[in-house]
Amino acid sequence: MIYWHQMRKAAWILATLFGLVFIGATILNAELVAKSRSALTAAGLAGSLPSPEARFHLLVILPDSDDAFFAKLLEGILSGAQDAGVAMQVERYPAADTEEAERWFDIGLRSRVDGLIMYAARGDDVAQRASLAKAAGVVFVAVGKDAPAGPLPCFIGSGSLLQGYQGGGIIAGSLKGAARIGLILPSGRIDGSDENYLYKGVEASISMFRGARIVATAWSEPGLLSGEGAAAALIRSHPDINAIFCANSRDSLGAAQVLVDQNLVGRILLVGADETPELLRYLDKGVIAASVVRNSRRIGEEALGSFSRMKAGGPDPGIIEVDSVARLGGAKK
Repeated sequence: MIYWHQMRKAAWILATLFGLVFIGATILNAELVAKSRSALTAAGLAGSLPSPEARFHLLVILPDSDDAFFAKLLEGILSGAQDAGVAMQVERYPAADTEEAERWFDIGLRSRVDGLIMYAARGDDVAQRASLAKAAGVVFVAVGKDAPAGPLPCFIGSGSLLQGYQGGGIIAGSLKGAARIGLILPSGRIDGSDENYLYKGVEASISMFRGARIVATAWSEPGLLSGEGAAAALIRSHPDINAIFCANSRDSLGAAQVLVDQNLVGRILLVGADETPELLRYLDKGVIAASVVRNSRRIGEEALGSFSRMKAGGPDPGIIEVDSVARLGGAKK
């Protein structure tokens, strides 16, 4: 009898503990949702854009990256938010932490926000996200660079294939068949450099110049000095390189600094990506010969416009490709 009484007491204690854990998890989940909702009306760029005329709650989920692409993208979304009657919450997550991005996506659906604008990498299952959002009654807009696979109700980006084609064309147009190119590609490779859209774009554009070729590829890693390290390694291991093409603004600045430090300006043609005040100074001085600028501000503007039209009952726009433009440096302007 004593033994049975002890077993019942132990079972009651365990049941109580499990109940407390369940209640705690439920409260935590509710607090996360409440935090998301209350943040929608908070002030400040990193949280929300206040507007006395706000009719819609929009959650924007982007990587926390020093790539100028994302700064301009957010700038474009913000530019029309007040006129569109949008109170906007912006959440940034570490670029390598996809679980954090999915957590915010889930919170957005459970909070019943009016819309979600979310960065999508090439390998993301955007079709599944769109399906979940539709079931929750949330307008979903994916933004990025290269469109992921699968049916995409709404994706707005500026593809790396065109960026590579334009950059390769600038290099081959200057160096012709003598071009010996080193590529600095972004981290997050798929299978290898030959499967990278930017690589394929460069390869296609230089194929018209017999003798021009890509001699080496380096992959950038997180960190401000990544571009410097990648450029220095390319030059050290392949001294015949006479052109370097970078995929983002951070690596472009790092490579430019290496050319300055090693007195290689004019000997190695550098083509960068996007634009920042510092990168524009390098362009003016001729350290960077040109920069292929993906119009990510325009992507942001299109994303906000697509949300507004879809929220009003308009059709899904599908894939929208935003053009990039080449900025020439120094005397080439």
